[in-house]
Amino acid sequence: MPDPLGIQIGSVTSLVFQGPSSSMGMSISNPTSFYNLLSGVEDPAPNTLAGKELKYVRQVAKQTAQYADVVKNAALSVTQQAPYPANNSLAEQLKIVARLVKGGLKTKIYMVSYGSFDTHSLQTTTTDTTIGTHANLLKNVSDAIKAFQDDLKFLGVEDKVMGLTFSEFGRRIKSNGSTGTDHGAAAPLFVFGSNAQRLVHGVNPTLPATATTNDNIPMQYDFRSVYASMLQDWLCVKNSDLQQIMLQNFQNIPLVKASACSPTIPNTGGISLVDNYPNPFTQSTTIRFTTAGGHTLIQIMNTLGQVIATPVDREFAAAGTYTQNWDSGYLGSGVYYVRFQNGSVQQVKTMLKVR
Repeated sequence: MPDPLGIQIGSVTSLVFQGPSSSMGMSISNPTSFYNLLSGVEDPAPNTLAGKELKYVRQVAKQTAQYADVVKNAALSVTQQAPYPANNSLAEQLKIVARLVKGGLKTKIYMVSYGSFDTHSLQTTTTDTTIGTHANLLKNVSDAIKAFQDDLKFLGVEDKVMGLTFSEFGRRIKSNGSTGTDHGAAAPLFVFGSNAQRLVHGVNPTLPATATTNDNIPMQYDFRSVYASMLQDWLCVKNSDLQQIMLQNFQNIPLVKASACSPTIPNTGGISLVDNYPNPFTQSTTIRFTTAGGHTLIQIMNTLGQVIATPVDREFAAAGTYTQNWDSGYLGSGVYYVRFQNGSVQQVKTMLKVR
């Protein structure tokens, strides 16, 4: 591969780019180092023994950075871009991505980052929860992505790029005592680009009136389903290869507009596909679900968002309505969630165990 398979704007190459035996990507430590690469600028080394060692290390680094020239040539072929917002580090990173895509670099994956979302305190103001740190962070993300999409369109390459956000943590249902929220089990994820489906997958979660600062909303889609769907429907990875890459069948979500390698969206609006009876229950309950056939998954989650049981995880040869008994065993009384997924369709329902 003459071009890097993945590029990350950051000092350490993410494990996202780890291949079977070595890293498949490269890192550009920050936007400044990228533009220094293009202009040949290098920070001066001190005239000391340590400075001479630094020059030697830099020389070795240049010799081992096999992709430096191809990245530089791609970037230098682009001389004009649409404007980006100032004082926005995410926008600065995305500007580099747009430039390299337009320059013809065949890199498949670009990774940029934007921090400070760990808002345990001062997430909002005390007088108005619609403004504050969290709102400002989201505004910067929105402004950066808007400028990026405008630039891709200006450069004539918007149909070549799909973007998605991810985080290593979500936030809890209820704020803590510091006008913030603690780490949570589930979070929203945004997919953007001219080829993205313009719709919301999943439904607004049901928030219990008695939620505490320890409670989480249950996930509706496994994040690995998002990765599997993008691999299948955007990068057109064959299903046989996908199963080896993901090591498990993570069902498809139609994130990409219909194309040669993406599915159509089934319409299940207003249809209840999973429930349980009795509900409330004391020890065991029967889960009733309707599948269209194929791989069907049913998971039980607690209010912390943890998967505590998987009553169903198998292929169904025929469509139909089926039942599955679930014994709650030693679990205490309280609220639980049953999560159903069949292909791209998912539903989450609340169950109540009583004494």
